Amino acid sequence: PEGRDATLTAAAVPSSANKFEVAGAFTQTLITSIDVQEAGKNTFISQTSEGTVNGTLSGTYEDDLQVTIHPNGTFTSHFTLRCECSLAGMVGTLDLVVNDRGQIIGPNTAAFAGQAAIVGGTGGLAGLKGVLEIEGTVDLASGLAEYDYIGTLH
Repeated sequence: PEGRDATLTAAAVPSSANKFEVAGAFTQTLITSIDVQEAGKNTFISQTSEGTVNGTLSGTYEDDLQVTIHPNGTFTSHFTLRCECSLAGMVGTLDLVVNDRGQIIGPNTAAFAGQAAIVGGTGGLAGLKGVLEIEGTVDLASGLAEYDYIGTLH
């Protein structure tokens, strides 16, 4: 019985209990909806999009983004992202909440940096935790963003 209990306990430990150093990039490929509103001197954008994630995490994602652009060219954004992805052979979904700040840096480019926190997961990625540091750019003509990620997941 003692050996049997030890086997059951070991089998119950999720593989996500391991630490994973992760790095790669998220790339938006399609804006699926967008709404732009003006209020005072600020611009508010609500957008949904799809994209790919490459690197240690790989797969596809959908996001739901809220951006506030101020008259001086600075902006903040908050969004949720659901990734159908894989990590070290484990497959499932990851739900992230992302917050970033940025600045319009040219006629067609904005740069931003922030953090993406894992708030849930399913399948082989259930129970995974961690925060990713993100940094990237937005092509203002297309509205599409590309951003690198780096972090430790456990």
